[in-house]
Amino acid sequence: MRNKHVVRGAVVGSWLAVAASVMWAPHLLPGSVTAAAIRDTSRDSLLVPESIYQGWKWWHVYCYRCHGEDAIGGINPAAPDLRWALSPSGANFPRDSFVNTALNGRAAKGMPSWKVLLDTSAIAELYLYVKARSDGWLKPGRPHRASDLQTKSQ
Repeated sequence: MRNKHVVRGAVVGSWLAVAASVMWAPHLLPGSVTAAAIRDTSRDSLLVPESIYQGWKWWHVYCYRCHGEDAIGGINPAAPDLRWALSPSGANFPRDSFVNTALNGRAAKGMPSWKVLLDTSAIAELYLYVKARSDGWLKPGRPHRASDLQTKSQ
């Protein structure tokens, strides 16, 4: 009878030890490293790929004066909030219309043509930046790249 209690106690004790180690070190479980990494990067709402970062740079050279610093609109009353213009619940402006408007402008509405200063790849990067802001996953502020974080840690 006593052996039964010792074995049962050992099993329960082992289970508690495993549960405690899992609770204190979840990264040791298979597959949880990925979940932890996703959780960590999802908290960083300003970490972007290179193309979106470049779009942000183009934005702050050419577009923010009329469309707002973080693509929020409100600076020039004629310039729309492009987050709304690209969102499905807003105007749902297609990518090719965005590119066409940026290249050729809309003189009647005060939008200049940027084809002399920006090529289609720069405008594609602008679109990616505005779309990220429109979709809501890129928060206001200066975005950064993974390479920026690596440089700071060295």
